Amino acid sequence: MIEERAKTNTIVKRIKKMLFNYDLAVAYVHGEIKIREANMRLYKGDTKKISKRKFVLSKVEKERYEIFLEEIAVAKKEILENLNLILDKYQPRYRQVFVAYFLEDKQYCEIEALTNYSYDAVKAIIRRLKNDLIDLYVP
Repeated sequence: MIEERAKTNTIVKRIKKMLFNYDLAVAYVHGEIKIREANMRLYKGDTKKISKRKFVLSKVEKERYEIFLEEIAVAKKEILENLNLILDKYQPRYRQVFVAYFLEDKQYCEIEALTNYSYDAVKAIIRRLKNDLIDLYVP
């Protein structure tokens, strides 16, 4: 029981950390793209050789960041699809319990008030979700 709880907590922490890191990377990449766009506007139309070089370099870097942004979106989508594999098995309220417990760190009593399920029902749903997480992510 304790070992399963530790596995589930580790899995959930990893998922939350990955989603947070993807969001952080997206914010960073958007900033870098804005910087490259500003550099392109700065050097656009300038006839100096160094300015042309800086314009082209900024354009290439902007395109690289845009590709990276797409890769981040695909990776995050894969994680969310895996979570949906679990959640598709359940009723919509189970999704609500999953999000509240695993992603928003709400307590059983808060989830009970949110979903109008009994304390024991919330506990059973969370146990079922934990077991499914272990089955999906632990080899």
